[in-house]
Amino acid sequence: MGTVYAAIDSAQTRMAIKVVHPAQAADEEFRARFRREVHLSQQVTGECLVPVREADTEGPAPWLATPFVPGPTLDRQVATAGPLDGASLCAVAAGTAAALTAIHDAGIVHRDVKPQNVILSPTGPKLLDFGIAHALDGTSVTRTGVMTGTPGWISPEHYRTGVVGPEADIFAWGALIGYAATGRLPFGSGAADVVAFRVLSAEPDLDGVPGGLRPLVEQSLSKEPSDRPTAAELAHASTLLLASQETAVLPTAEDGRQPSLVADLISLNWHLPPGAEPDWPAPSRRRNRTRLYLAVAAAAAVLGSMGGALAASQASDTAQGQAPAGSSTSTVAAGAAAAAQHSPSQVESPTTSASAIPTATPHTLEAAPAPAYTRTDDAQPTIDEWVAARVPATPAERAAAQRLINDAAPILKGQNYMGDDVIVTFNPTAQTMFVTFGPGTFPEGQDYQDDPNWTDIRRGLMFGSCSEAQQDFHNDTTWPYGRAVVVYRESMANPLVADFRDVTHIDSCRV
Repeated sequence: MGTVYAAIDSAQTRMAIKVVHPAQAADEEFRARFRREVHLSQQVTGECLVPVREADTEGPAPWLATPFVPGPTLDRQVATAGPLDGASLCAVAAGTAAALTAIHDAGIVHRDVKPQNVILSPTGPKLLDFGIAHALDGTSVTRTGVMTGTPGWISPEHYRTGVVGPEADIFAWGALIGYAATGRLPFGSGAADVVAFRVLSAEPDLDGVPGGLRPLVEQSLSKEPSDRPTAAELAHASTLLLASQETAVLPTAEDGRQPSLVADLISLNWHLPPGAEPDWPAPSRRRNRTRLYLAVAAAAAVLGSMGGALAASQASDTAQGQAPAGSSTSTVAAGAAAAAQHSPSQVESPTTSASAIPTATPHTLEAAPAPAYTRTDDAQPTIDEWVAARVPATPAERAAAQRLINDAAPILKGQNYMGDDVIVTFNPTAQTMFVTFGPGTFPEGQDYQDDPNWTDIRRGLMFGSCSEAQQDFHNDTTWPYGRAVVVYRESMANPLVADFRDVTHIDSCRV
């Protein structure tokens, strides 16, 4: 939604300036959300938060300024150096819980707690990005029908009802600490709808979370919001765990009591993890600088998620050093020490023309060629196979998925199905391609079975997916997906196998 620039203010203090893109600035609804973000963020203070220092919400290019926070984001640190443990892990748990306590006490819901929004600074963990924060007074200005947040960190109640309260942040905190301790998302990765299904119906994978933290993480990941602890309770419990670390040598104050503040304990136990980025060198002192200005020649920093959107959950680049590939974020990097890295792109937008997709041959596959289709059974596809399917990974899979999406989306236009949304995933083990759509939006008391167009829509999608799979099967001897399956999400928690075909015979695509 914008760009973050490195900057210095009149006192030569290093800052980060978040500037909204012109397209967003022209959107009055977004501008109202941004105005609200600034107002709410200025009310919250805490040792483990990044405060808003200055802002302009009314100008042609709205912006806000926060102190520059050096250090890697949690996701980058885990990706490069592995999971955290010991005092560092407890410090992240205590610090982020304390930050959420301050946020919730101010009547705000963060709504996007995730590793990309936690920076491991030299002085401790910092929680940032209030880009989609809400007050708890019911005056949300989030666009109707748009689910904000990142799959894997979205709470079950958000999927069910769209309602988000402090309990949703607690759920995300549990996922965050589980990830920091193990390097894995508690509900796995993959297509957004599959992750949502696991969040709603599966137990989290917490193997490797230390014994002291595990009960807190388990309670935080409860399916029922009322069963989760508060942020204050998590901060208290995590602080006790941090104080119990062998590295904690607590000095005694003049009154004989030991310090118990989270900030004190973090400062005593925190050591910047190996591989952390060096601090941004301080600029030379200059006088007569009376206004904040953009240091374009300095290192650039990348925008965190302002507004968020439901998309495939992948480990992203750092919030203050890199920009994800294919995003609208532009990075100003003139004179920067390091170039931005790009993460692998997922399936392109349905608006992308099919001609722009490279033709896949056995010699262009990025992954090792799979054996040709070997299934001999006609077994009913299972939801477990659907859950285990992954997003397109090879050029051939991406091309097939894009062609399918381009052909399938028009079928849903004008129908009672959400957003003309079609997701294509692949299960190499089951040698099956899944085409998923829905959930539907129907009048109260009705469902997809009452839709007179249901049969035609299902058959149209089945014919398209079967034909696409058959074409690839016959044209590419290494193409393993000899079965096509259409899955309808009656709800995010209830996917149904609507139809399937073996595609190894020329007449198998008849509907």
